[in-house]
Amino acid sequence: MLDSDTETEPVSASNWSVEACIYIDLTYVILKSFFVYCMYAMDLQARSNKRKRKTKTKTSTPAEPIPELSSEILMDILVRLPVKSLLRCKAVCKAWRAVVTDPLFVRAHLQSSAARCEQNPTLVVTPHTLDSVIPYEDWPTTFSNNISFYQWQQGARMATFMHAKDFGSEFRSARHFAHCDGLVLAPTDTKLYLFNPATRESITLPDSGCGCKLTRGEAARCCCCAGLGRDSRSGEYKVVRAFYRSMDHDTTMGTDMGMEVFTVSGNGGGTWREIMDHLPYPAANWHTAVTVNGFLYWRVDGNHDKHPPWGPLHLSLADETFGITMLPDSVDPVFPNSFSLDELHGELCVGELTSEETVIIWTMPIQDEGQGLYWEQRCTVRLSGLFHPVAFLPGDRIMLSAGCSINIFDMAISKITAKYKMDRMKYQGRRARTWKNLLILNIHRYTESLVPISV
Repeated sequence: MLDSDTETEPVSASNWSVEACIYIDLTYVILKSFFVYCMYAMDLQARSNKRKRKTKTKTSTPAEPIPELSSEILMDILVRLPVKSLLRCKAVCKAWRAVVTDPLFVRAHLQSSAARCEQNPTLVVTPHTLDSVIPYEDWPTTFSNNISFYQWQQGARMATFMHAKDFGSEFRSARHFAHCDGLVLAPTDTKLYLFNPATRESITLPDSGCGCKLTRGEAARCCCCAGLGRDSRSGEYKVVRAFYRSMDHDTTMGTDMGMEVFTVSGNGGGTWREIMDHLPYPAANWHTAVTVNGFLYWRVDGNHDKHPPWGPLHLSLADETFGITMLPDSVDPVFPNSFSLDELHGELCVGELTSEETVIIWTMPIQDEGQGLYWEQRCTVRLSGLFHPVAFLPGDRIMLSAGCSINIFDMAISKITAKYKMDRMKYQGRRARTWKNLLILNIHRYTESLVPISV
C-alpha cells in the first residue's frame, strides 16, 4: 500500500523499464518458437502414423525424423524460465531433468536471474508475529514458529506466496535472516534452519558439539550469531555460527567465543567443524553476518575488555581465517547505532548516521583479503533513523528498507518519491491486510535459484 501524501508509480505497462519490456518480448518470442517447434514435431508424428495406416504393402516410406533441439538451444531457453516453471520441466523427460539439475546450468540460471533483478529488484518478505506479548522483554521470546516467505516487486499490489513451514514449538525467538544466492538462513535461539523458498526445500541443521552446555533460557543469550555464504574457491555454501566455550554464571553471559562451520553440500558436509584460526574479537551475539564475495562480516561485540577495532570482524570462507575490515574514517564503531552494515550489488555497504535525519552511504568492492582499496561515498539520504539500502535503481534512485516500509529515494532531488507500507500490503492467501502481533518484517533483496540444499 502507498502513502497518499507521496508520489506513486501506477502499476501499468507504460511505467515498466525498457529493459524489462525487451526481456518480456524476447522471452515471449523464445517460448512461442519453442511451442511452434513442439506443434511441428507432433504434426510430423501424426502424419507419419496416418501414412502407416494407409500403407498396404510391406515396404513403406520411412517417416520424416522429428527434429531435435540442440543442447545449446535448449539451455538458452530453459535458463530464462522462472524456478517454478523449471521444476515442472524436470518432469517432462530424463534429458530435461539432467539439464535442469546440472551444476553448470544451476549456476548459469542463477546468473541470469541476478541480471534480471538488477533493473527491477525482487524482494523476499517474512513476517514475524508473536503468539503473545510479554511486557518489558528485551527481545521477545514468544515468536510464532510458522516461517513463511512472500515475493514482491516494486509496483505490485500483492506479495506472492512462495513457501511456509511450521516448526511446532522448536524455538522461542528468531533474529535477522541471512541471504545468499536464493538460500535463506533463519537463526533462532535453539536451531538454525536453511531454506530455498523458490524450490520449497528446507532443512534443520544438526546441533553442535562445541561450546558449553546451556539451558533453554541461557541459549537465547548465546546462540544467535550466525552467517551464510559461498566459498568462492570451492563453490560450496557454508553456514557459520558462534559458540561460547564457557559462561559466567553470575552474569549468564558467554565467554571465550569460538566459531564453527557447516558445509551445506559436497565433501565435508554433515557435521560442524570448529574453525581453528584465533578469533581476534568476539562478534556481537545478536548480529547476523553480511555476506560479500566469499566473506562474512559481523559487528564486534562492544562488551569486552579489549579496545574495539575500527571496523567489523570478517571471515574468509575459503581460508577460514579472521580479520578486521577498516571502516571509513568518519564512522565510529564504538557506537553500535551510528552505522548500518549491508551488502549492495556485490559490495560492502555502510550507512553512516551523521544526524537524526541524514545518512551517508559508503560502498567498497571486496578483494581477496576481505578489504577493498578505498571507501566510496555514494550518496547522502535525508531520512529519519537508520535504514537498510536494498538496491540502486535506474534514474539515480535508491531503494531503502526502513522498518515495515520500502522507500524509493530520488538522489537528484533528495526526496522520497514513493513509499510502500509492507505491513499493509495484500499477501496472497490472506484476507486480512494486517498481522496480529506483528513484530518485524524480514525484508531482503532476493534472487531466486535452483541451488540445492543437502547435508
